[in-house]
Amino acid sequence: MDRSKKLSETEYEIMEVLWEAESPMSASELSLYFAEHYDKEWKASTLATFLSRLIQKGVISSHRRGRVPYYYPIKTKKEYEQDGAQGILDALYEGSIRNFFAALYAEGKMPQEDRNSLKEWLDNQ
Repeated sequence: MDRSKKLSETEYEIMEVLWEAESPMSASELSLYFAEHYDKEWKASTLATFLSRLIQKGVISSHRRGRVPYYYPIKTKKEYEQDGAQGILDALYEGSIRNFFAALYAEGKMPQEDRNSLKEWLDNQ
């Protein structure tokens, strides 16, 4: 994954809330949620910065209801995680899952339980 698209810890926390939300949320709803559940009191400008960055990173979008913007994810959590995993594979292992496993088990053999589990997963692909 492009480093410019990697989420900070706080951005990821915001995304988790948006992924779990049943409908788009306003900045004030997000602010209230984080105050109640995470004990985080953000200034409006701080939250606006996080939301702006998430829009720039292509993981959320917004639409207005009157004058109030409501934010919603445009990438699922699974899509974000897949992008991240592929980015690591590309950056460190030339995009090769074989190179990844070779590096992971360079010092020893893969446990039989892991081999069986991986084989079962591959057989079902």
